Amino acid sequence: MTTGCPRAEQFEALACQRTGLEDFGHAALRAGLVAFVESMGEEVWPGMTDAARAVASEYITHVLATRLRLVADRKAYPEIAAQGISAPLIVVGPPRSGSTLLHTLLSLDPENMAPEHWICREPSPPLALGAPTDGRLRQADERMAGLFSLIPDIFVTHPYMIEEGSGALAECGSDILSLAFTSQQLRCFWGGEGYRRYLLEADHSAALGLHHDFLQHIQWGQSGKRWALKGSDHMLWMGELAAQYPDAKLIWTHRDLAQQLASLASVQSILLGLRGHPVSDEERRAQGRRAIDLQHASMAKAMRAREAEGDHRFLDVSYHDVMNDHIAAVERIYDWAGLTLSGPHADAIRAWLADHHQTKHGAHRHSPGEFGMDADTINADFAEYLDKFGFGFGIRPELVS
Repeated sequence: MTTGCPRAEQFEALACQRTGLEDFGHAALRAGLVAFVESMGEEVWPGMTDAARAVASEYITHVLATRLRLVADRKAYPEIAAQGISAPLIVVGPPRSGSTLLHTLLSLDPENMAPEHWICREPSPPLALGAPTDGRLRQADERMAGLFSLIPDIFVTHPYMIEEGSGALAECGSDILSLAFTSQQLRCFWGGEGYRRYLLEADHSAALGLHHDFLQHIQWGQSGKRWALKGSDHMLWMGELAAQYPDAKLIWTHRDLAQQLASLASVQSILLGLRGHPVSDEERRAQGRRAIDLQHASMAKAMRAREAEGDHRFLDVSYHDVMNDHIAAVERIYDWAGLTLSGPHADAIRAWLADHHQTKHGAHRHSPGEFGMDADTINADFAEYLDKFGFGFGIRPELVS
């Protein structure tokens, strides 16, 4: 007999019991939890294995417990709310467009700071009160390993997780906004169409407010540096992001659609393994169609937000230009942002690149044809994007034959 999925209030009760706390923050934040749990319970939970359900339940409970502690910290230390977040650099391109690489290069500037996975998993107590203990860091590593234990192939697509573990750079969406249950990654993990509609249609201002509060939490005691951030999920709420950070420098990455969409479909099909079953070829093709559909919808939404904000708030960067000359690409971003690429920063980029080639931990192999991608259909669907930016060259028919 299938055990029913716990409801949102049941997960909240478990988190309260675990922490002894009761305040989850702004009431509007609950919408993400409800949308996610209802979608998972109705569309995904019945087909999950017991092991996968245990992983999902622990993940949700821990996220809620983390948010309870964040709110408690904010009440106990008013200095956190006094932190100003000034002119952050935010990479906002779609997933698998080179945004992680570019974020890494920006984070190597001694004058920048970027959040790491571990502090998103275990943010309390604030760093201003002291360096993290070994036990706290170890617990974050164990949580990451436990979450991805069902899908070891994810480490080939995200090789930085192998070397840095939970010390790897975090993303705004999958790591920070997941605290508000507003994350494209959660849809790949255990969400269905109901959660997809929430991501595309809801007002995510409250979630971006939590994002701001989280940056304040980390920044307390470490002021004097600028934030370098990255989130492919921002395509889904570009308007809310721009409103939350009116002085942000928004860097939109672009990549050839044949590479970007096939890579996206491949990664998301791996994530389906978190439901506990091997992923069949048929499921991979279906996931490819879903990935393209959401990519098209989020791209269109982001372009409408960009029109409202104005092109002057964005800098377009081609993945292919970054790969051709990494330092020149970063220098172009800094010139646009009114910054100067320092010698130590350039040296750090060269040193990092020398030790991190793309296939160091195995090649991520994929092709558009694996996921049933039709070149003519995709090029027609993305015509507005291709016409506006001129980045990427669509999908050539010979690539999917």
